Amino acid sequence: MKGSLVHAISWFDKVRPLPVYLMAASVPVSTALSSISKLLILLMGAALLINGLLRHRREAVLSQLRTPLLIVLMLLSLALSLLYTTAPMGLALNDLAKYGKLLVIPLTLILLRNRREASTALGFYLCAQLFVIVSSWLLSFGLSLPWVPDGQRTSPGTVYSTYLDQSIMTAAFAAICWHLRHEFNGQVGARIAIFLAVLATINVLFLLPGRSGHLAMIAVVSLALFWAIPRRLQPLAVFLPVLLVGAAMLASPQFNMRLQAVVSESRAYDTNRDVTTSSGQRLSFWHRSLQAIAEKPFTGWGVGSWNQQYIRLKDGKPYVDTAKVRNPHQEFLMWGVQAGLLGMALMLGLLALLMRDSWRFAPATRHATHSIIAVLAVACLFNSALFDALIGNFFCILLGIFLALGLYAPPANALVNSPAENSPLPA
Repeated sequence: MKGSLVHAISWFDKVRPLPVYLMAASVPVSTALSSISKLLILLMGAALLINGLLRHRREAVLSQLRTPLLIVLMLLSLALSLLYTTAPMGLALNDLAKYGKLLVIPLTLILLRNRREASTALGFYLCAQLFVIVSSWLLSFGLSLPWVPDGQRTSPGTVYSTYLDQSIMTAAFAAICWHLRHEFNGQVGARIAIFLAVLATINVLFLLPGRSGHLAMIAVVSLALFWAIPRRLQPLAVFLPVLLVGAAMLASPQFNMRLQAVVSESRAYDTNRDVTTSSGQRLSFWHRSLQAIAEKPFTGWGVGSWNQQYIRLKDGKPYVDTAKVRNPHQEFLMWGVQAGLLGMALMLGLLALLMRDSWRFAPATRHATHSIIAVLAVACLFNSALFDALIGNFFCILLGIFLALGLYAPPANALVNSPAENSPLPA
């Protein structure tokens, strides 16, 4: 009996990181597969956590971070709002479950037990995202790829997801390759990483129309330049985003066209309340969200309530194309409508604590993590990034991997295929 138990524990330990590997590899290519792997992470991570609690053994890796506790508080605030939500209970529970993906961040830390496993998970993501980027380039050249279904594409360079999701994920990929360039294997590993970062940057700015992705890439490049310039010149870095936007407008017709569309669509909304455009719809969503928050600033309207309040504030006559939209395309306002100002504070606190928890990491890992957080912040300003399925899964798994990667002492040699299996946690 004892031998069977030991064998079962040994088997479980071998398969423990596999759901993380699967989710890291599937996020860029398949919403369905990433959702299945997310469920496996939640089940296996919860099993390990419960087992530790029953044995009165704390997970040391979680005790070193503030982010996991805040995630629990965020989910508790939404759960408590079930007591007064104005949304139908079925819809409210569904939306609460959608935010359950936040648990992937701390549970990934439980499933990955050393630097080698975290590096392997990151390697799976990088390979999958590179496959998408190369496919995007080939599609943009007019080639027909047998592994890309034509019916699901939303732009010439889009592969498996929408251009919004793909451009945001590609911006994060560029940041990772750049900041971890010296940790790639081989004598030319750093050059390969730089080439991949440039390939991804051009892909976003020239081949994909996602405006959120464009801004995310501007943020990534601005941070990279900020960390590269001498400290005495860093105060001048406040002008970097403006300069980069100007350069992108001159160099990229795609970027210039999309930015001018934002200006014209915003003016049309301001003068005629035109909600038939992308920017007009967002402005309408944000306007009604602010109204809803102003009515109930302390409690909000409860989880799952955004669409109901939006329709109510539109006098029951929303624009037909937006009548079924379930979020305001802005994560902070989404939390404000559901949980009031406290909800917005919790969302801002998530970004702040992610920054704080990663501040102790080695410079390369810290800069990569902070770049991912910046991409998340940009995505949340113009989309409900954590509420959405694919892009929300992406941010949760990638942040979980990088927190695990940073918490273990960096090995002496390369990041990918590192032999450092049992690097100790920092004090």
